[in-house]
Amino acid sequence: MREKDQSKKAKIIQAVFEIVDRDGLAGLSFGKIAKWAGISSGTPYVYYRDKTDMLSQIYVASKQQLESGLDEQLAQTDSTKEQLITCLEYFARQYTKYPLQANYIMAIHAAPELITPAARQKGSSFTNSLNGLYCRLCSESQATVIGDDQFLVGALLLGPIMWLLRQAKLNNTQVDDAQIKRVVRISVNGLFEEKNRES
Repeated sequence: MREKDQSKKAKIIQAVFEIVDRDGLAGLSFGKIAKWAGISSGTPYVYYRDKTDMLSQIYVASKQQLESGLDEQLAQTDSTKEQLITCLEYFARQYTKYPLQANYIMAIHAAPELITPAARQKGSSFTNSLNGLYCRLCSESQATVIGDDQFLVGALLLGPIMWLLRQAKLNNTQVDDAQIKRVVRISVNGLFEEKNRES
């Protein structure tokens, strides 16, 4: 019985990903999810109190899935700059490996009011890690100081790679590892005044 329940929950989650990918968050309802997943209309309520609870739980689980293993990757180098590069490359690779989850997370980021404050807080670990690495670079006097605005740091570091990933999705093409490495290195090197003078 438990296995069957988990199977139904997995169908609900997969339906959410596929509906959001096709129609966006606006096209999401429990009725549509149930129909898409081939389950009864009341089944989503077995697992989630309401739509906000469902979106929040799926968001946190998706973020955990995409960020799983990052700490082990970061532990492989002591260089803050290399850790920042590793962090961004890992992010891009995970987003290409799990495109439906990545698209779902991006949709939630565009409408954060749809999830609970607690889910937003739990989901901010990657941004906090990125910001922490940038602050360490500033304290090591290796990077251009742009202040402590984590949104600005995120825009400068994640903006280019996000654009690359979105364009690949729109054009139905794949982003290869060489492209990821090139965009990430250019983004990170943009923070280093000394590196810019040498180029």
